[in-house]
Amino acid sequence: MRPADSRAVVRLLPVFVVVAEVGQVTTAAAVLGMPQPTVSRALARLGELLGTPVVERDGRGIALTAAGRALLPFAQEGVGALERGVDVVTGSSVVGHGTVGLSFQTLLGEAVVPALIRRFRDRFPGVRFELAQGSRQKALDDFAAGRCSVALVASPPSLPGASTTVLYDEPLVVAVHRSHPAAGAGSVSVERLAADGGDELIVLKTGFGLRGRVEEIYADAGVPLRVAFEAEDVHTARGLVGAGLGVAILPDFAPEGDVVPVRLDHPQAQRTIGAMVRNPAHDPTIAAFEEFVGRSGRPVALAALSRPS
Repeated sequence: MRPADSRAVVRLLPVFVVVAEVGQVTTAAAVLGMPQPTVSRALARLGELLGTPVVERDGRGIALTAAGRALLPFAQEGVGALERGVDVVTGSSVVGHGTVGLSFQTLLGEAVVPALIRRFRDRFPGVRFELAQGSRQKALDDFAAGRCSVALVASPPSLPGASTTVLYDEPLVVAVHRSHPAAGAGSVSVERLAADGGDELIVLKTGFGLRGRVEEIYADAGVPLRVAFEAEDVHTARGLVGAGLGVAILPDFAPEGDVVPVRLDHPQAQRTIGAMVRNPAHDPTIAAFEEFVGRSGRPVALAALSRPS
């Protein structure tokens, strides 16, 4: 390969890395701040330079070819080295031994929080994290009281002295037992769930962000909320559904045991997950985490969830 071609390959690697991590060209274009056709042309050009395609279509998203899978770890290493070099030049390498206080909603601890921490510590392995978890209200209270510098919550508010970054939009579905009449339907409305006496609802306790969104959906539909049980986490809620004790409106999930998801036909049947970061003016570690979330938070979160869009 000619030197000029090698340099062209290097210039295209950041685009390739982001596309590989999120698995979808449209989302990658949004993350990179580039038009979608530009991203597609970059991938095609990279394949031409290498003499073999690095991605191929896979349903609504894309998948890496054998060549792309072979290239990815080297591309990630190269892009990471460049980012570390920028950190040294800009002085942000002083974050090496700081601490990030992070409070988050419990469900985010399954995949999103570990993925964000792992990726950040790839660059700054000496940084420590102090973790707290619970309801949305607890995370917001921790943030307001200064017990944490970062909060990961649903529907993050805009607050003075803090930045907010949207990580992803999460669809809400109705969890029903396999024997439920709606189990085989493509979607179900709130009105249908409430028809003829309706299904009793399994909800999270007051203070959890999901409880507030469910109340908003039912109020918008003009349907009374008939609560059967109040749980403190989605796993318990799904377990109660599996026992045939009601239905629940929960974040999208894969069918599990006797519990299956059905699309909820309502315009508010989703929630936004975001990161709030306190003004980092006097803390270079928090400043580095804020920059990291703004640049890489969305692709890292989507990759952790294996969600293409």
